[in-house]
Parts: sequence; C-alpha cells; structure tokens
Amino acid sequence: MNSPVDEIKNKLDVVDVIGGYIKLQKAGRNYKASCPFHSEKTPSFMVSPEKQMWHCFGCGKGGSIFDFIMEIEGMEFGDALRMLAQKAGVELKKTDPKLSAKLKTEKSQLYEICDLAASFFIKQLEASKAGKNIQEYLIKRGLRPKTIKDWQVGYAPNQWHALSNFLNSQGYSDDELVKAGLSVKSERKNKYYDRFRDRIIFPICDFNNVVVGFSGRENPVNPDNRMGKYINTPNTLIYDKSRILYGLDKAKLNVRKENLCILVEGQMDILMAHQSGFNNVVASSGTALTELQLKIIKRYTDNLAMAFDMDLAGETATKRGIDLAIQAGFNTKVVSLPDGKDPADCLQKDISVWSKAIKKAQGLMEFYFANAFSKSNPETAEGKKEISKVLLSIIKKIPNKIEQSHWLQELAGRIKVQESILVEEMEKIKYFEIDAVQTETVAQDEKQQNNASAFEEYALGLVLSYPVQFKKCQEKPENLFIDLDLSQIFDVIKKSKDNRVDFKTIKSGLTAHLADKIDYLIFKIEAQKDLNEDFNPQNEIKMCFNRLKKRNLYLKQSQLNLAIQEAENKKDKSALKKLTEEFNRLTKQTIL
Repeated sequence: MNSPVDEIKNKLDVVDVIGGYIKLQKAGRNYKASCPFHSEKTPSFMVSPEKQMWHCFGCGKGGSIFDFIMEIEGMEFGDALRMLAQKAGVELKKTDPKLSAKLKTEKSQLYEICDLAASFFIKQLEASKAGKNIQEYLIKRGLRPKTIKDWQVGYAPNQWHALSNFLNSQGYSDDELVKAGLSVKSERKNKYYDRFRDRIIFPICDFNNVVVGFSGRENPVNPDNRMGKYINTPNTLIYDKSRILYGLDKAKLNVRKENLCILVEGQMDILMAHQSGFNNVVASSGTALTELQLKIIKRYTDNLAMAFDMDLAGETATKRGIDLAIQAGFNTKVVSLPDGKDPADCLQKDISVWSKAIKKAQGLMEFYFANAFSKSNPETAEGKKEISKVLLSIIKKIPNKIEQSHWLQELAGRIKVQESILVEEMEKIKYFEIDAVQTETVAQDEKQQNNASAFEEYALGLVLSYPVQFKKCQEKPENLFIDLDLSQIFDVIKKSKDNRVDFKTIKSGLTAHLADKIDYLIFKIEAQKDLNEDFNPQNEIKMCFNRLKKRNLYLKQSQLNLAIQEAENKKDKSALKKLTEEFNRLTKQTIL
C-alpha cells in the first residue's frame, strides 16, 4: 500500500506545482526559470518532469515537490504534506484528540490543542454575553461579521480556568497546555491558570493557515492596566515569533502578485486592510522585524512598505528591524498617514486616503534624510556633524555599492562637504561585535562544506550519467567521497565487473533514500547539460576526479601534520622519521 507521500507524488506533477509559483520555460527535456530563492540574471533553476525533481545551480537547493513547498512557503514537512495532500485530494487520517498521547507526536498534539482552543474562543465570542459586547466593539471599529469569521477572531472569557477545563475534558493535560503556550504554571502555588483571560483573541496561523499561536488584546470595555495591551503566545515547538508574520498565510500570493509587501503594526490594521481589498498587507504584531521574517518576505518580493509610526525608529528593536531590511537589499519605503492616524482608523474613515498614501510612499533613505535635516541645521559645523553621524551609519549598511555611492553624493551636496571626507568618516564606523564575526565565520564554514558536498554530487552524477568513463574512475584511490551517502553509492558502482552502470542492480543494493538520490544526481547532470551548450563530459570527469584526488592528498597531509606534531612532543624519533617520509611522498604527489 502506497504511503500518503507516494500517493501525493503520483497525483501531482512537479511542473504544475512549481509552475503555480514561477514561470517555467522549456529547455530540452527539462524546464528552466530564474530561481525564486536567490537573485540571478541568468536562469539556473531546472525542473525535470521525467524525474519529478528540481534543482538550482545558483544556490544549490533542490529536491522533490515537498522540498520546494517547504522552501518557498517556509514551512516544515508536516505542513507541506497537509498542503499538498489537499491539493492532490489525498485524505490524511486525522488523529482522534482523545487517543493516548503515546500514539501522537508532540507537534501533532500542539496543533490539535491550538485548533481546539481557536474553536473554543470563537464559540465564546458568539455565545457569551461578554463576547456579544466584543462583537459590538469590533463592528464599531469597522469590521464586518464576515471578516471576523474569516480571521477566526474570538474571545477568552474572564475566568482563570475556562479554556483549561475545556481542553482537559478533551484529554489534554495541564503540562501539554503549557507547552502549547495556553496555560501558565504558578511556581509559588504549583497550580495552572489560563494565559488569555478577558481578551479579544486573534489566532496566529502558519503558512498553511493552521493555527499555531494566539495574540490577545485587552477588553476595551473593561481594560486591565495590570497587564499589557497585548499578550502573545510564547515560543513553542510549533510557534516561533521570529519566523511568523501575522496574515502572511492569507497575503503571500497577493504580495507576489503586487510585487509589494505592506507592513503594518497591529491585527486591527491588517483586518481592515484585507477587508478593504488591500490583500498584500501583513502585520508585525508590534514586534521588530527579524532577519528570518525578512528572508521569508524576500521569497515573494524585494519591495517593502512600512506603514507604522516611524518615530519609533529611535527605539533599538524597531531600528534594528529597519536596518536589517536595508542590509537585506529591500527597496524600502515609508507610508505616511495624515494626522498620525493608524491604518485601521484611516481605512474606516476614508479608503482613498490610505490608497493615496501607499502610492506616495517615501523611500526609506529619503525619509531618514528629511528626518535628519529637520532636527539639525546643515549650515553649521555642529549640524553637519550631527546629520552625517545619523546618515552615514545608515548609508554604510546599504549592500549595493552603486546605491551607497548615490546617497553619499546626495549627503555631500546637501551639507556642502567633500564626498571623500564622508567616505573616510563612514569607514570609521564599526558594527560587528565578536559574536557577529563568529556567526559570519560559522556561515563561511557551512558554505564551504555545502560547496564540497555539491562538488562530490556533481562528480558522482557524471559517473552515473556517462558510464563509459567508469573504468577510469575505478583506477582512482579509495575514500574520494567524504559524504557517506555518496561514498556508499560509489562503492556499489566500483563493484561492477564491466564498464556498464546497471541501475537496477545498483539500486537493489541501496536503501530507498539512496536509490532516489541516484535519480537526483543524474537529473542534475542532465539539467547542467541543457544549461551549458559547451558541456564536455570527458573533460568534466577528468577535472572532477583530479580535484577529488588532490583533496584526498591534502586531507592526508593534514592528518600527518597532526601525527608529526604528536611524535615531536613525545620525542619519538622512529615514528617521526616514518611520518616525515610519508609526508614528503604525499607532497611530491600533490605537486605533480
């Protein structure tokens, strides 16, 4: 019996799935496109209808339809499975929430708990007296009943254990509710109580429109000054606030279609925007932008418009988010609304004002320039110093050198200072702390490892695709491949007695995972051939195995270096002599 994964793969075509996101063009037996995961001028993203796989030769990403959906939607495998199952019409067996927890994964428990909690909050909004009052408030603020329903807005009753008692009755323990972020354990009394009480509840969904957390706004009819205006679910196994933007599950396709992501602060702002037909709006939920959130937005557009109070840009957290947007290369603009109104109020009173504000959005650098010049006099030495201090720290973060040069020229002209002096002052500004340098070093190491793995895959793919060259590969030394999977496949190939590659025999001696890997390696070579008209397999194989051989020698030299140092420390002359001779022998091979 086929697994749900196999059934989905059989029913969905990789070209149709990926073609729903990007435009594909025929290229020989395959299809090509510009990669949606990184910027490139020449298409290097290839899709194989024959092998039902995809691969980008620019960033190295690739795999099945599941890998593509996980990457482009920023979701985990379980979410991608549910999404593709729905698309393919494959029914996934739903777990009964009252079954023993041992039969479920921890994540599935949390998904079910959040789903039940959302239903509970919706029921309380519809049925309770306090919920009716909240409904009246939401409608007064401009929300329609359909919008309230579509966004699953609810109400948490003003009780300590209302939600807990309901979820306990469904078979979930208090500890599980804590893990879901819905209950809080009092260390002093060793008791549990509901996190959300007497609050308007806005469910937070992942990319597959599955509830993973909640944001609770204080009851406007009965505000509690002891708590914050908003309370949010803490990070859990299924909810990471640094990765999720409120409403992106509903806005993502429109963001791509409009080629613009409009960022607002609160839930009411986004609900009013979508209700008014502006469906490319997402909310930061009052938190600063993170690098992960920006990476996700980047998959859909390079254009970002911020529609919140930019006076907050002086606050460290907010300023850091804006700085990250600049460094990420976004074309960032600021939407200025009249009289300090927020988007929700503006949309309720006059949609045309909001629409005009979007069209007249000011470039972020233009905003910063206007702000800096409004606070200091550019005619005085002190004013020039203060203006340049603010703006040079921002200009330095611009990754594109042409754009950076433009703003340096602009600043030099407006404060009447030589550009070379500004460049000199800008170079004095330092950003990177020790941990940032360490992070960059780790990233470089990971990149080198990924490049090495990609090269090994390329070499083995050549062997599999051009078996006539196999005999030459047999004569090469052992342990050429560091990747254990690739090494295992290569070992199976080497056992062949003739110059043919019998894929059926090879696959029979491997696990299903490695057998699929063979198809993927061959597809990458086919795609490379379609991309490069001058592709010469014989030259490529010779180059690859020469490099693998040299790398193997260098690794042995490194190991011998360590052994020589150890022998020197122990003053073992006999071992030192043998190790030195071996090292010299390898050095000659490396030079040759």
